[in-house]
Amino acid sequence: MRPQSTAWHKYQASVRQFDAVLEYAKAVSSSLVGLTTPTATASYGEQIFVSMLAHCMTLRRLAPSPSEQTSDELWDLPSLCAVARCTIEAHDAFLYIAASSVPKIERDFRISLWEFHDKTRRLKMLESIGSKNPEVEKIREQCSFLTVKVTSHSHFQTTRGDIQKKVLEGDPPAFHLSQRERCEAGGCNFDYYKTVTMQLSQYVHTLPFALHQLFSFRAGSEEVLPLMSLPLEYVLPFLGRVTNEMRYLIPAHTPDAPARTARTMAIWEAIYQQGVKSDA
Repeated sequence: MRPQSTAWHKYQASVRQFDAVLEYAKAVSSSLVGLTTPTATASYGEQIFVSMLAHCMTLRRLAPSPSEQTSDELWDLPSLCAVARCTIEAHDAFLYIAASSVPKIERDFRISLWEFHDKTRRLKMLESIGSKNPEVEKIREQCSFLTVKVTSHSHFQTTRGDIQKKVLEGDPPAFHLSQRERCEAGGCNFDYYKTVTMQLSQYVHTLPFALHQLFSFRAGSEEVLPLMSLPLEYVLPFLGRVTNEMRYLIPAHTPDAPARTARTMAIWEAIYQQGVKSDA
């Protein structure tokens, strides 16, 4: 057996880091099984956390084996990037709805707006296919109720005019803050977030940037390994942050991370907060 290259060793190290943080996140989730969620916020948060873990487990299954490629293994970079984007979007939803730093009165507004967004989307889809289901009228009534609930909330008047307009027109957004504002509120470096999601999107949407790289893409080649590790590495800061937030959200005994995993999470948390751009 020929010795493994430096590229393979680096890829294996990335996979080990991802595996360690994912196993710890799963342990946190398992420790919460059977507990009654104390609030709507906690209920939403737990569901989003579980969804995020499901994305991460799928991501891990899609990643090439840490040992060198077998002949029947498929290296599917676009699917890796698509699932990584889903994972980061779950992080976005968690921090918007369940972050510990959000004041209760604003969190109540966010949940109402989220539920309003949900109901209006359901109604539009059902109406677009001419559904005669009795549920349609019930959802229409819920939309009317949520219109009043959102617009009468004290936080509504503090939102931007374009957001208020969308709400009043029955087309509420899922978030009342821009992505930059959400990153700043959550302590996430916006430049890093933008770079990560932009690069992943190039492969998700089959854009020229990705196609030009895929022309020379050869599964199993050492030159491609850094690309295959990127989706795993890009997810790590977001998975770590949500896992830590989850521990604060539901007052219960959750396990501490093993020392090595805690160090790994601290490294990626620093990147989450500060980005990778050098000031020099």
